Amino acid sequence: MRGSRSRIILIISLAFIIMTLLLAIPSMAFAQEEEEAEEEVQEPEPEPETLEFDVSFGEVTNFGAEGTVFEFQASVTFDGEEEKLFEIIEEFPPGWDMEVNPFTPAIDIPALKLKPNSEETLKIKCETIIDQEPGDYVFKIILKSAVEGDELEGSAEFTGIVKPDGDLELAASTERLNAEVRAGKENIYKIIVKNAGTAPIEDIKLTSSGEPEGWLVEIQDTIDIVGVGEEVEVDAVIIPPERTISGNYTIRFNASSEDGNDDLEIRTIVETPLIWKIVGIAIIALVIAGIAIIFERLGRR
Repeated sequence: MRGSRSRIILIISLAFIIMTLLLAIPSMAFAQEEEEAEEEVQEPEPEPETLEFDVSFGEVTNFGAEGTVFEFQASVTFDGEEEKLFEIIEEFPPGWDMEVNPFTPAIDIPALKLKPNSEETLKIKCETIIDQEPGDYVFKIILKSAVEGDELEGSAEFTGIVKPDGDLELAASTERLNAEVRAGKENIYKIIVKNAGTAPIEDIKLTSSGEPEGWLVEIQDTIDIVGVGEEVEVDAVIIPPERTISGNYTIRFNASSEDGNDDLEIRTIVETPLIWKIVGIAIIALVIAGIAIIFERLGRR
């Protein structure tokens, strides 16, 4: 009897387990189908926004004198879903000024609004506010999203190359812009030709202009080269005509080269020759003596 009961219990237990499994399998399949359906309903994650620069004019060479302008150009493309405002950050070396503006209109702006998947052209103008030494100068613009919490940004760099430049100057050797000259004689006036630039100056032409008619002014025609920081002294020979009337006369000296021009204007003072001073004094004395004799004779009458 006990053996029969055990078999019955075992059969009942097996039957219960089988029934449980049969009921559980459809539920598990249904749950898996629901999970798969939920996964299919979920929308895909949006692609990250990007900001890309395309630099068309990224390197410019020019001289470094104060007020010289270096102009660059670049385009920027915003790949996103909606229009977005970007702050413009400018980075530039000391002694320079920098402006960034859209191609139209040409005004300096602190921020830029970009439309999705559209290209905006930017002009970058960098200007020297003091004289700059030769070398490479790096400028950078950064577009940074103005939306709070948004870390999207992009940047572009530009290089301005300052090339050596000669700076031609004329000056008087004594720093006096006047000279006393004698009529009919050779008079020497010394001129200094300077190079205050950062590159040698070659083939300098020297001329004079503005001298009165009949005056002879001779000056060295050409200087082959003046090095950086060097000075060359040149003699100008001035010969006024013998009968030149005493007074002030103006002469201009000119220097020209491919690196620039300069001029120097001096005032020449013609002195009366000593012999004519003596003659003049004698004439005055004779006139006074004659007047005295006339008065004396008139007094006797």
